Amino acid sequence: MDFIPQWAFFFAAAVIGLELGGLATIFIQRWIDELPILKPGRSICPACEHKLSWRDTIPLLSFLLLKGRCRHCGESIGGQYILVEISCLAWSLALAHRFGPTLDWAILLILGCMLIAASFIDFETMLLPDRITIGGTAMALVASFFLESPGWRNAMLGSVAAGTFFWVLQQAYRLWRKEEGLGTGDVKLMFMLGAMTGLTGLPFTILAATTTSLLGTVFFMLRPGGQGMKTRIPFGPFLSLGCLLYILYGQQIMQWWLMVR
Repeated sequence: MDFIPQWAFFFAAAVIGLELGGLATIFIQRWIDELPILKPGRSICPACEHKLSWRDTIPLLSFLLLKGRCRHCGESIGGQYILVEISCLAWSLALAHRFGPTLDWAILLILGCMLIAASFIDFETMLLPDRITIGGTAMALVASFFLESPGWRNAMLGSVAAGTFFWVLQQAYRLWRKEEGLGTGDVKLMFMLGAMTGLTGLPFTILAATTTSLLGTVFFMLRPGGQGMKTRIPFGPFLSLGCLLYILYGQQIMQWWLMVR
C-alpha cells in the first residue's frame, strides 16, 4: 500500500482509532452496568437513558462541543469516555508510525484497543472480562499466523509460558499468605499478552509492568481512601501497558541495552 500518501494514512489511522475508542467506551459502560453489549444498537445516556443521535456520538468532537454533558438532561458524561478515545487514538497513531499501512497495524490496533478497554474496566471494578482475556487470547493466537512478529511458534510458547507462570505465582501466593494476591483475570490476561509478545517479549513486558505498577501503587496509596500498604491495585492495566510498550519499542530498547552493557 505504498501508493497511499503518508498524511492520508495517518489521518485515516486517527479516525479509525477514535471510532474504535468510541466503541470501547460503549463496551466498558455496558459491561460494568451488566447490560447487553449489542443492545440497544444506538448509544444511550447512562443518566437519562435517552437514545443519542449520531451528532452526539462523534468521538472526541461531540464530547468537546457538548462540554462533557448530555444534550438532553445536562448530566456530566464523565471524563472516562474522552480518556478511552484519546488512548485508542494515541495507540493507532503510534502503531501507524511503527508499522505503516500494513496488516500488522490493523491487527495490533484491534488487540490493543481491547487491552485499553480491559484496563479501564479493571481500574473501576478490579475485574477483567473473559470476553477480552479469553477471546483476545484466541484472536492473538490466530493473528500470530499473519503477523511478522512474534510468529506463531513464539506466540504459542509465549502464551503457555506466561499463563502458566502467573498461575503458579497465584497459587504460591495463596499458599504462602492464605489470601488472594493475583487475580485469576490477570492469569487469563497473560495468556493473551504472551501470545501478542511471544516468549522473547515476556521479560520486557513483565519488567515494564512491575516498574510502572510500583509508581501506580504509590499513587493509589496516597490518594484519598488509600489503605497504606494494604491498598489493592489492579495489575491488569500495567501488564497491558508493558505489552503495548514492547510492541512499539521493546525490541529497540532490548537491542540498545545489550549494546551499552
